[in-house]
Amino acid sequence: MPDTLTVSVAAIVSMIVISALALIIWLAAVTNLSDLAGSDAAGNGLARAFGAIEIFILWMLLAILMIIAAVNNPIPWPAGIAALTLIPASCVAAMVALHLLSDPRQPPFLWPLIVPAIIPPLIIIFSLCVLIPAVRALIPVSVTAGIVWGTTLVLCLTVVPMLHVRDLARQQQTAKAEKYNADYARLAPDAPLWDWVAFLVTPSGVQQDEVLKRIRALDRRQSEAEIMLERGDFPLGFLGRFDLEPTPAICDKARNLLARRVEPLVIKTANSKPYSDIAQPVADAVATMEWLVGYGCSCDAESREWETMAQSYRDSNYDVVRLAQLRDPKELGRILREQPAKFSMLTPQAHLKAWLSFAGDPALHDQALAGARALSHRTDDAVEMLNDNEYAAAAVMAYLPELDLEPTAPLCALALKELDREYAQIYRPRADDPRPYSQLVERMGGGNPFADLLWLAAHGCDASAQLSEAQEIVASYQDSPRRAATLAELARARRKP
Repeated sequence: MPDTLTVSVAAIVSMIVISALALIIWLAAVTNLSDLAGSDAAGNGLARAFGAIEIFILWMLLAILMIIAAVNNPIPWPAGIAALTLIPASCVAAMVALHLLSDPRQPPFLWPLIVPAIIPPLIIIFSLCVLIPAVRALIPVSVTAGIVWGTTLVLCLTVVPMLHVRDLARQQQTAKAEKYNADYARLAPDAPLWDWVAFLVTPSGVQQDEVLKRIRALDRRQSEAEIMLERGDFPLGFLGRFDLEPTPAICDKARNLLARRVEPLVIKTANSKPYSDIAQPVADAVATMEWLVGYGCSCDAESREWETMAQSYRDSNYDVVRLAQLRDPKELGRILREQPAKFSMLTPQAHLKAWLSFAGDPALHDQALAGARALSHRTDDAVEMLNDNEYAAAAVMAYLPELDLEPTAPLCALALKELDREYAQIYRPRADDPRPYSQLVERMGGGNPFADLLWLAAHGCDASAQLSEAQEIVASYQDSPRRAATLAELARARRKP
């Protein structure tokens, strides 16, 4: 018979090591299971897979702990049967909890977490109580077993009502979606705006987009929006999404509604309520004022009122900062100057980028470029765009020969710098990998791929370096009549004084 002390020491060491490992995995599993929906679809799926693996490994370790404890210090047969039954049963319950926690926004929310959070520590404690003689002498195994396995049984059984709660929630959700779809199908195409607004709270974003599309097609939406703003039932967060005209009437009525909506949210004692209580109304107000201010409707008084109110709540977010930014004079009319929704909204004060944003539309191309050429500030705007980001710079370069710009030193420098960036990204075939010249033309947008460079060179910009590089790029492709014509054109541009 083996030495009892040696066996006990080995068992205790084994128990300590396995228990420590189990606790580490338990902590990782609980942390992971508490946030299974905090990422995108792929990330959430990966988190669920890790959760299942963590549960399986953890319960395997729990079973090993129980075996070590029972072999070294036999336990009463009822406790052994309970362990033999409830360890695998609790593993199944934990997997069910994993399934429920995959959608924590629905009932029973995070409550299933109690199963994997409580059961493993209980089993670890019971195993140690069984193995360690001093603890076993102090607390009878039957008492410990009753507490541990009784609690484990109750926790395992809790997943049954939780599954029922989830099923009821999904049934209600399905019934709500069916009612929504039925009511939406019965809605007349010429129904007033206020009837359509009721369907903006949709089961999915796709359906909301469809409702917005239908609203934008309503002939009476402008006048009916004014009616809703005046009587106070307009959804402020959607003011800029109904394709409305930013008229003085819309401006005045929206500002009045903003003033009315902020009054009930004012609290007497600062920091007595969390910002989460008003986060959505503030976000809607910010969206409303961004649209109004962007189209030239000053909301200084309203933004100040909303900012003061929001600052009195605890833990505010960036929307409060945005409210202050909307009082910056540069914000007034920014959308109208830079990103108007319609071509008809463009004015001589609009930025060059606004006019060019419509140049890609074949029906508006000629009008947009004609309007752009008539801007007195077009060269300054072009310089600003070239100095902004690569997308704005690309818009200028795409239409550079057609804009009748002044070839100022800043324009030349920034345009040539943009060409350097563009040319550095162009693929140059190796000698053992010949490519047709048409491939280069396609990659550079078709037409004359070097029209912008030729315009700069013809208007006095020092483009010799860029012309040389362009010739090298063209020469790296296979010979063709079009390639030869391009090389000749680039050579002529270099020879001009």
